[in-house]
Amino acid sequence: MFLSLIYTTIFTSFAFAQQYAGRRVAVPELPAVTGAELAYFNIKNNNGGNVTMLNYFSFPNKKRQDTTKVQRAVLYIHGANGNSQGYFSAMYQALNKATQLNPDVNQESVALMAPYFTSTKNNIERSDIVTWNDVSWYIGANSIYPQGHNVSSYDALDQILQYFNDISIYPNMKEIVVAGHSMGAQMVQRYAAVGKDLFLHVPVVYWTANPSSFVWLNSQRPLTTDSCPTYNDWHHGLENYNMDYERTFVRTLGSLGVRLRYGSRHIAYARGLNDFGDYKDGCAPDTTGANRGARMYNFLDAFPADSGDTVDFIAGIGHNTGQMAASESGLNRLFLDNFYGNGTRHADIGERGPPTRPGKRRLEEFD
Repeated sequence: MFLSLIYTTIFTSFAFAQQYAGRRVAVPELPAVTGAELAYFNIKNNNGGNVTMLNYFSFPNKKRQDTTKVQRAVLYIHGANGNSQGYFSAMYQALNKATQLNPDVNQESVALMAPYFTSTKNNIERSDIVTWNDVSWYIGANSIYPQGHNVSSYDALDQILQYFNDISIYPNMKEIVVAGHSMGAQMVQRYAAVGKDLFLHVPVVYWTANPSSFVWLNSQRPLTTDSCPTYNDWHHGLENYNMDYERTFVRTLGSLGVRLRYGSRHIAYARGLNDFGDYKDGCAPDTTGANRGARMYNFLDAFPADSGDTVDFIAGIGHNTGQMAASESGLNRLFLDNFYGNGTRHADIGERGPPTRPGKRRLEEFD
């Protein structure tokens, strides 16, 4: 078993009792969240060692879920500020809204998780919790603490997916959604591109909402690259891929192999049409567009969505994770689509808006 869970209370489920136990640690910096419990997941490194990862996990009515009743799991990955508690709350409130549309979709049938990619940026630098340097978690980098474990953030996602795919724990799971907003969406899109083939029996959807940039799947760009010699380096392109995670795959098969892998995934793109902001690291994003909106449009022009993908444009919403999750797109893609495992999905939402706000370019705070 690749992943394990221990709650802050005593196990009553035999299935949970068989999981390896992540070590419980005191984290006073993290607040309590309605509907959630702070859970400790045991993540294995490549050498057989174990580290503890923190997550906010479903705890409806202050009780653990009966996992035999769970049909869907939704992971919502936070942005650069590491606000996993806020992202769980956004999911929790959106799920309550989805219940009004379909009572079967509720806090007992949907497992919510907000993984916490602890980082030095968020001033939680712990030797007893898996921790990444700054925001390197979103590009698949290895952890820096506990020292010597070197766990890729993408390996952590792999193990979470394998946990929810475990039929002995979740025998009725119909779909897993890996969702992200802002920098979380950047992680989701890149993970969809280079993530391992895990051969899961449960289908996975990758919901990427308002990312500031994408990893491009070839060396061409819609704008000039003359002043950006590193424009095609990882994590904006696929050259000079220096992550340990899937290094042989990316370096050996290159952009063709990555495009084939990305094309095999179900991607759900979502853009708030009032989001004209920008947050970037380096010059590479400027070769793909002036802001978040233009970059999404240009990426979809270069790599059109497949028939199994969805593309939603949501009017009246900017760079706001709660509003995106509670939007029609959020409710459909996170909770309602394929809930019964019959393949039913709602149609794409909305039409493209302008790539920039008329008259000015707006810089927005990211979350």
